[in-house]
Formats: sequence, structure tokens, C-alpha cells
Amino acid sequence: MAAVSARAPMAHRYFFALLPDEVTARRIHTFAENEFGAKGLVKTDRLHVTLAITADLDASYPVLVEALRRAAEAVSVPPFEVAFGQLSGGRRTIALRPARNIPPMRALHSAIAHAMAAQGVPMRADWTFNPHVTLAYRDGEPITRPVEGFAWSVREFVLIESLVGLTRHQVLGRWALSDTQPSLFGE
Repeated sequence: MAAVSARAPMAHRYFFALLPDEVTARRIHTFAENEFGAKGLVKTDRLHVTLAITADLDASYPVLVEALRRAAEAVSVPPFEVAFGQLSGGRRTIALRPARNIPPMRALHSAIAHAMAAQGVPMRADWTFNPHVTLAYRDGEPITRPVEGFAWSVREFVLIESLVGLTRHQVLGRWALSDTQPSLFGE
């Protein structure tokens, strides 16, 4: 597998994510459009929280996808609630962030990271877990302020293949959260 630079015309990026439910995603998008206009907004069906991510690759790698699927199947974390109560904008992006630490979300990230490592799949070298939902890409001054009403029940996580040059996401698998691991003996 060959990694590519982030500026390549197209790259394949695999990541595990949380997706807001459809109603919450529409509310988030409407809020962002009302606040910042339509230019640069992330589409409703691409709103997510990245839990773990691979390096950008030059092609699709089915062997890697299978290793990521095996990693996902090994994850056992109970369902939980998330709330994003802070609007944060840097010079290039605007995002919703949790106003406080969400231990179950960190536990899910940790479980996925450990499962990926057990499958021999490295995390992207320059990435650290910093939970947020990117709303828009723009040039502007930094902002931070509280917001209310962006919460959902997390019942699953997904594996996404992002076609970076095409701004397209394809969901490759979904795994329900559960606090019980399947038996190795089929019991």
C-alpha cells in the first residue's frame, strides 16, 4: 500500500465515524447555513465525528478494508449519548465540539484504535482524536461560543471510505454498539 500526500488529486481515506441521526444532521446543517451561509458548508450526509483514521492511500485496498472490518467486529462498547455544545471556528474550518469530555466516546475511540492495532492497521501518523463535527470550510477569524441542542444517541459506528479528490463518502459497514462481546465458541 502506498501512502499519498494530502494534496494528491484523489486519495482513498478510510475512517471510523459516528453519524448523527437524520433529524439531528438536518438541524445541524440548517443551523450552519443560517449562521454562515451556504458557501463551504459540509453536506448533511457527510456530517460526522471521526473516531479513527488511516493514512491517505493511492488506491482502494480490499485487504485493508477486511482488516478494518475485523477490527470493528472486535469492539464492544455500550450505547451512549453525545452533546456538542460549543461552536469553534479556526481560520479554515468551523465545527461543533463537545463542551465537556464525553468518556464513552473516548472509550469507543480507544477500543477502535486498539482493535486496529491488533489487526496491524496503523492510525494516520499526524492525527489525534479531537472530537468534532466539521460544519464548513472557510477563510475567517477564529470564533468560540456556546450553542445548544445538538445531541444524539449513539447506537452504532460506521466505516467510511472517503474519495478525497471527489468529496464523496461511501459507508462500507455499520456496527451496533453493545456491551457484550460475541462468544468465540458460538454460544
